[in-house]
Amino acid sequence: MTSKLSIEDLLVESEREAGRFAWNGSFAQYLRMVSENPSVARLSHHLLYDAIVAEGVHESATGERVYGLFEGKIFGVNPALDKIVQYFASSARRFEIRKRILLFLGPPASGKSSIVALMKQALERYTRTDAGAVYTIKGCPMQEDPLHLIPPALRSALFVDYGVYVEGDLCPRCRYILRNEYQGKMSEVPVTRVVFSEREAVGIGYYIATNPNPSDASLLVGSIDTSQLDGDRLEVAGKAFRLDGELNVSNRGLMEFVEIFKSDRHLLTTLLSLAQEQLIKMDRFGSVYADEVIVAHSNDGDFSLFLSDEHSEALKDRIIAIQIPYNRRVADEVKIYQMMLEGGGLENVHIPPLTLPVMSIFAVLTRLEQPEKQGASLLDKLRLYDGQDVRGYSKSDVEEMRRHSPNEGMGGLSPRYVMNQLSRVASSPGITCVTPLKALDSLWQGIRENVSLNEDDRAEYMTYLKDAVEEYSQRAILEVKRAFDDKFEQSAEELLSGPDGKSGYLGSVAAYLEEQDVDGRTARSGGSAIERSMREMEKHIGVAERDRAGFRQEVHQFFADLDRRGYSYDYASEPRLKRSIEAQIFPDTRRVEKALSRPRLARHQADWRRRRGAIYNRLIDSSGYCPLCANDIIEHAIWVLQGKAVLKSPKNEGVEWMRDLEPSPLEPAPEVE
Repeated sequence: MTSKLSIEDLLVESEREAGRFAWNGSFAQYLRMVSENPSVARLSHHLLYDAIVAEGVHESATGERVYGLFEGKIFGVNPALDKIVQYFASSARRFEIRKRILLFLGPPASGKSSIVALMKQALERYTRTDAGAVYTIKGCPMQEDPLHLIPPALRSALFVDYGVYVEGDLCPRCRYILRNEYQGKMSEVPVTRVVFSEREAVGIGYYIATNPNPSDASLLVGSIDTSQLDGDRLEVAGKAFRLDGELNVSNRGLMEFVEIFKSDRHLLTTLLSLAQEQLIKMDRFGSVYADEVIVAHSNDGDFSLFLSDEHSEALKDRIIAIQIPYNRRVADEVKIYQMMLEGGGLENVHIPPLTLPVMSIFAVLTRLEQPEKQGASLLDKLRLYDGQDVRGYSKSDVEEMRRHSPNEGMGGLSPRYVMNQLSRVASSPGITCVTPLKALDSLWQGIRENVSLNEDDRAEYMTYLKDAVEEYSQRAILEVKRAFDDKFEQSAEELLSGPDGKSGYLGSVAAYLEEQDVDGRTARSGGSAIERSMREMEKHIGVAERDRAGFRQEVHQFFADLDRRGYSYDYASEPRLKRSIEAQIFPDTRRVEKALSRPRLARHQADWRRRRGAIYNRLIDSSGYCPLCANDIIEHAIWVLQGKAVLKSPKNEGVEWMRDLEPSPLEPAPEVE
């Protein structure tokens, strides 16, 4: 048992933590430190890149780069995250690309602010480590690099002899101190370590441009002490300029601009100068050098207006725009909702396993563009994006769909809207469980109340609602089928890997590729047992005889890559094998419908109750259902299997669930002689 920390020990530990980042010395000491380790004096883009990489980088199960900084916090926008990190990788090498404004472009609640927030937190953490230590001239309001004390004429020699790169000039305050307090003796100028903190306005700045005509530019470029305006220009600049604006604060770190295109022209001109020349223009007193990452974000509408402005050509050339769209994968959308629910608020309300996926399906459908491929439906596209196996489509079809829809995800329902509606229905009187249809109804009611949508918009959303209901119905049937057999998972894993974990289909494929002997014949022999077992698996997913070798090689490589990357897997990891295994194990649809439908004869009642009770109990014990939603999903599956319509849409655009028009299905079956 851990001993209780005394108040005295707590105070000592707190003081030790506060002093852990304290370092004070002279510029001479700092210069020796930098000559031994030039990375100490890296520029802002390099520092932020190192901060991101320090959080870890690895490969996903599908081979994508995964950055630890964003993992488990940002979902469904991996290509955008990769572009962001690659921007910093190039900028860290001092390529011209660093002299750009990095613009995150996307709809509300797409994750733009969250990505910037994570980068700021990474900077704060990294500068609190030995590897990320940052040093500054003591007392400088811009925490500037002490190397600015080195005269420009000597900097090339410093780079050639020691590999130390110096860029920039002293700020007015430090130039004044060097001249007046240290009489030009730079070796005696004190240097201290600094830790970045947004809360304390060190190294991280923030500005929201909601006012197109700001009254005070000092918020950005700093305020002036009017009592110190007497004297020559250099003396005034050194004493009167407080250098406390957001652009000063963020020197050597990161500056975040929110709604950048709502800014006035003067601000945009200031940003252009900062990005292009790394200078902050000061009225009547020249400029101040600043080295900082400029990250801005905006919505598509404001960006389009900006692009149409013929007077903004120079700034357009200094912007790198990266789209941060809404997520287009159901599985990732579910993760977003789960993360949003971690804050609490629904502790006393049960959320069934299919509720969040069904809400995600509806939301994602509103963000997708109709596929151009003939015969493809929007549901086909949704399933393919989600990694499901859809008969008649390949991975190349998915890539083609993405290429044809470069702006997909820039509109539609936001995760915030979905969560608002979930909270709304969960807070209704008497609600203890939010079933999928209740959740869909809440989403639809919110849309009906949206005055910005016209008749055509609502008709389009009604189509998405019908598609979401269809997908829910299919998933509900699969859930019931999965609960039909208490050994389903075991049987599925045995088909994939065998009872020993080394045989099954994967073992057969390995033997086939290695041409191992099996029962006196090679695994490639057409009549061998191993070949027959493989063909049994493959016939359910339509793998032709001529394609079997390529398919097996592809499957083998897929699971070998998972092993290499250290990922575990199960029968559902490969979509095509999942479909085949379920086709072999799941009971026939007619059998399920017959087993669960209420019998009319009294002598069949006991058997019916036993079968239904077993499925009901497995749903509760093993699949996360409560008694209410377990009954609900069973009845929904029966309803659909009996060919009954789920949704009724009258002309007034209201929605009626057809099951609600029937007597309650939860009553016991009547005994009929």
